[in-house]
Amino acid sequence: MPGVTTGPDVTTGPDVTVILAAGAGTRLGGQGKALLRVGGETLARRALRSARAAETSPLLILGHRAPEVRAALSQEPHLSPTEIVDCPDWEQGLAASLRAGVRAAAARGAGRVAVVLVDQPGISSTALRRVLHAHTPGRITRGLVGGAATHPVVFDLGTAQQAARLATGDEGARSYLRAHPELIDAVDISELAEPGDIDTPEDLSRWEPDTRNETR
Repeated sequence: MPGVTTGPDVTTGPDVTVILAAGAGTRLGGQGKALLRVGGETLARRALRSARAAETSPLLILGHRAPEVRAALSQEPHLSPTEIVDCPDWEQGLAASLRAGVRAAAARGAGRVAVVLVDQPGISSTALRRVLHAHTPGRITRGLVGGAATHPVVFDLGTAQQAARLATGDEGARSYLRAHPELIDAVDISELAEPGDIDTPEDLSRWEPDTRNETR
């Protein structure tokens, strides 16, 4: 398909989930979203656990307060140091984090790359599995909740690399997705996910106390 690179790795490599978690969370006081707690655990740990439950290899992309996030995860029994990726230019926006994540996924020999946001704890592992299972080579597959597009977004590695190269600022992969609507398949995950990012203290308060099961 014109404009899309697909290689022999699209079906043979592992599924890798890139967790974008480098931002400062300025509307939350700049404390960094990865260290926010929902249900007694940090969003970083929750996202890692969900990615593993979906039978994917997680890559946590860190920037703001990265040493503190690493320290908070140091006792995580299943965590490998290779699952944490530093993004030194994280202040340039979501695009920098996406590029760091896709580079790390390529180094792992990924066949498919699922992109999720650390501040969307309502996207369950079952939702991620559904989107992955619906994905076909050469396509881009994303979740749909209540008719609205959301994460996860699943790419073949080659397509993810193109999206990362074209990403700028806080757009992430959005500019590539807008440019290639003909490649996108939407999968309804409404009953498996709760929409919305945690961007403000009010957003966070809606998750406290948390009784949701993100690995359902």
